[in-house]
Amino acid sequence: MAELQSVWGWQPALYLFLGGMGAGAFITAAVLYFFDKKNNEKTICFATWAATISLIVGLLLLLSELTNPLRGMLLWQSFSNGSSWMTFGAWAVFAAVIVFGLMALLSTRKLVVAATKKWKKFSKVRSQARNVLAALGIVLGVVVAVYTGVLLMSAPGVPLWNTLLLPCLFAVSALDTGVALVEIIAVTVERKQVGPRKASKAHRLLKRFVVVLVLVELVVLFVFLNTMLSGSSDNAAVAATGALSADLLMWGTLAPFFWGLVVACGLVLPLVAAIVGLAARSKSSDSLAVVGASGALLGGCALRFLVLMAGLHADVVANAVATLIH
Repeated sequence: MAELQSVWGWQPALYLFLGGMGAGAFITAAVLYFFDKKNNEKTICFATWAATISLIVGLLLLLSELTNPLRGMLLWQSFSNGSSWMTFGAWAVFAAVIVFGLMALLSTRKLVVAATKKWKKFSKVRSQARNVLAALGIVLGVVVAVYTGVLLMSAPGVPLWNTLLLPCLFAVSALDTGVALVEIIAVTVERKQVGPRKASKAHRLLKRFVVVLVLVELVVLFVFLNTMLSGSSDNAAVAATGALSADLLMWGTLAPFFWGLVVACGLVLPLVAAIVGLAARSKSSDSLAVVGASGALLGGCALRFLVLMAGLHADVVANAVATLIH
């Protein structure tokens, strides 16, 4: 039986989840802002704060995994290679925290009212600033979502991680979990503010996002695992390790969690909830949307943990096989 990866602990797994979810939540909030900010102000405010906090907490968890966290906080000083994806992604995360935070502040009603009383032109400046921050935040959010997968992809000698399909999978999952978080926020805070008729426009838009994203994620996940199982690498040890990692997820010790949490709870449940909600067009579908969104969050978190645990090192597997042969 293959031994699960244990070098990376639970902190990086939670960072991959929180960072991706935060990026996805901001992108979703920014889309709602351009779609209909008047009727979704509360959702936008709470979603942007949730995105900012998720990203910050995720970064703190990642730093806590380092031997010397204070040294980790100075890592940006060594980011001098402008052509490196790691450098570009790290600066994007840093910029995203600032942009997300500013958007959250400018979406907070009490702060806006207080600032408007002191500066009459604040409302106009705020509107222009939010337009820029929302657009910029979408770009940074996409980069951050992809970067969560690039972090793992850059770790050498782990075939399950060393593929461009992993950033693609994590990026789609980030958008999926981000939409799920905003769905829960929208149902919770918007219902009393604008009533079911006006809120339903945003809710139906989110449900359509869920359907598209879940279907895309299912395809990417299938291609990702099929590529590992097929052993497409020319290196026999790498191909065998990738296949073993995929086997662990699909049929091995991690299979119950993969099929139960990731597939059934994280993908099938949100998809069914969204389709039923779109067909029902009723107020009661909001409760079903929360159930589906909760499943998406649980499944998205489980996906990061399982991919981390199944990340077997090619050299370790090759050495184990060699020992058995001899």
